[in-house]
Amino acid sequence: MTDQASIALVRRLCTEWPTLSRADLHTMLTPDCLYINMPMPEGRCIGPDQTFDLLASFVGGWTIDMEVLHIQGDAATVMTERLETFRSKITIGKIVQLHVMGAFEIRDGKIAHWRDYFDSKESAALSS
Repeated sequence: MTDQASIALVRRLCTEWPTLSRADLHTMLTPDCLYINMPMPEGRCIGPDQTFDLLASFVGGWTIDMEVLHIQGDAATVMTERLETFRSKITIGKIVQLHVMGAFEIRDGKIAHWRDYFDSKESAALSS
């Protein structure tokens, strides 16, 4: 995989995860992909199905806008800075912005390891 192909893969994941299907994640993540939200390491996901289930849990109650502020990498590793804006479908006017740094390791054209770093105080507002 080329540098640009790895960056395009990660960009697609980062901008489209709220609308990606389970089948989409199977094409983007290795079967053993490890996904960790670093402030919550107990919530580790292994593989596309567990990752889809976790991500889908956010989509139901929120409209989510994704913005990749910076992205840099090569064929094996891609780093991102993102702004994820969650607008509640239930509580009118409730908006939560999550500033996220992501590290992605690519293997055989798919994401094999995905770590997101963010302030747990920002993410706490998603469950309140």
